[in-house]
Amino acid sequence: MKNKTRTDQISRVHRRLIECYGLPAPKTYHRILDALIETILSQNTSDINSHRAHLSLKKRFPGWKEAVSARPQAIATVIRTGGLAGIKSRRISKLLKLINEEQGLVSLEYLKKLSPEQAYHKLLSYDGVGPKTAACTLLFGAGMPVFPVDTHVYRVCQRLGWARPKESAESFQERIGVIIPPAQVFNLHVNLISHGRQTCQPRLPDCSRCCLREYCKHLKDSKPKNLMEERP
Repeated sequence: MKNKTRTDQISRVHRRLIECYGLPAPKTYHRILDALIETILSQNTSDINSHRAHLSLKKRFPGWKEAVSARPQAIATVIRTGGLAGIKSRRISKLLKLINEEQGLVSLEYLKKLSPEQAYHKLLSYDGVGPKTAACTLLFGAGMPVFPVDTHVYRVCQRLGWARPKESAESFQERIGVIIPPAQVFNLHVNLISHGRQTCQPRLPDCSRCCLREYCKHLKDSKPKNLMEERP
């Protein structure tokens, strides 16, 4: 499907999701580094656990400058509720030290002066920061129109037929990100997650009540009998 046609369908899906789930409440951080740290903490755990870990970390270290000199073990103790505390604490410790060395202060606010592409690639240069983490950080921490693809977004987009067969989430994120109109990035990302959690679930998607039925390639390609069954 050509980009123009895909963009038109994206816009229609964007509108339909707003009709179904409403306009998402803005979720922004005062500082980019806060967004990055919480996104790192969210890796391989739930939003609730990562948020608790982030709050504990901020309570123990009110300023990131104070955490620069902390040993990884001290950080791990504080963020244990978020899971994988050993790995994440080492990444956070290394990240804070490197930012401090580069900037002379523990801040990433300078990224707001760069283009989204420049800021994105700068974040990717840090150990432990992948495409999804970088995109989430810029979308929520800087308000930049960078589209993150998490497991829910990827699943829904696969079923819509937007992702190519066997295409990785990282490859899909890079490709779809340049097609989505910038003004639609935030709402589309958040509402696709809501749709993936509430309707387009992994094992038993509620296709009979799906507001995106007319756009769903998965539904069209599957046996109607199986997909039209009511959930118990």
